[in-house]
Amino acid sequence: MSDALVWQVIRNNNAFLRTQRGIGKRFSTEKFNLKKVNSPKYSGLANKHAIDVSAAAKGVVVSTKNEKGRPAKAVSTSTLSKTPVSSVRSLAKNSGFNKFHKLAQRRAAAIVRSQVKKTKTPKTEA
Repeated sequence: MSDALVWQVIRNNNAFLRTQRGIGKRFSTEKFNLKKVNSPKYSGLANKHAIDVSAAAKGVVVSTKNEKGRPAKAVSTSTLSKTPVSSVRSLAKNSGFNKFHKLAQRRAAAIVRSQVKKTKTPKTEA
């Protein structure tokens, strides 16, 4: 099935749709949707080629979905622990996701920032 036909079927009715009060947009919680917005450009269900960045215990997990015969073989994952932000960008560019490489890099940077433990500095009294 084509991407456009799949999008026409799932755009108003799927299990991943979310809405918030006061916001006109509809959000999506599906995998392979980097912006989490319900649109055909970012949809992980409707597109045959997609990339996803998620958190791991230490580092970032990057999953790519390619057009292959079986759904189980279509997804490949790799865990990046050393220099994950630059690695995500190069992986996205080399895998053919040129229009999403900056978005993937931004999401990886946010995940890495959230994993850094903040140290408490002792208060000095004057």
